[in-house]
Amino acid sequence: MRIVNEPTVSRSIAWTYGVLAIFIVAMIVFFGLAGIFTPMKAGGIVSAIVLVIVEAIILLILRSLYTTKYVLTDRELILKTTRLIGGTKIIALKDVESVEETLIPFGIRLFGASFHGGYYKIPNLGRAFLAITNFNDGLLIKSKRGNFIITPKKPAEFRNAIEGGQERETQRLLLK
Repeated sequence: MRIVNEPTVSRSIAWTYGVLAIFIVAMIVFFGLAGIFTPMKAGGIVSAIVLVIVEAIILLILRSLYTTKYVLTDRELILKTTRLIGGTKIIALKDVESVEETLIPFGIRLFGASFHGGYYKIPNLGRAFLAITNFNDGLLIKSKRGNFIITPKKPAEFRNAIEGGQERETQRLLLK
């Protein structure tokens, strides 16, 4: 069994990053021109260079939204994200303690990209890795390796697939 779930990307999240990217391009042009045509010289050029780096990060986050995938195999759930928000995470199905449908919670970002994912401190849950592409609904996966929140397309069906995979993994282990 191999199920690849490509989550729906929220328009509001994508537009936020897109508008921010356009604004940063305008700032790069402004500071670049200010560095060339005003006494600001070095300050404008340095500011433009810093903004180019920020622009690259914003564009990588935007790209990451559209490349996030959740892959379910017979033995594991693989959360495929870019290194920018924490990289690929592999959760063995035998380590999954529970899978619950949940609303996307508010949390304090510890590491990662706002509105998309990374490590968060969530009240009443603790530390969790989020790999989300929308704010509608998601799945909270509690495992021996930690807590994970994802936003697959059709969460209820994906939850059933994970639970079915857990049952098959348990049967395989019992037959050994």
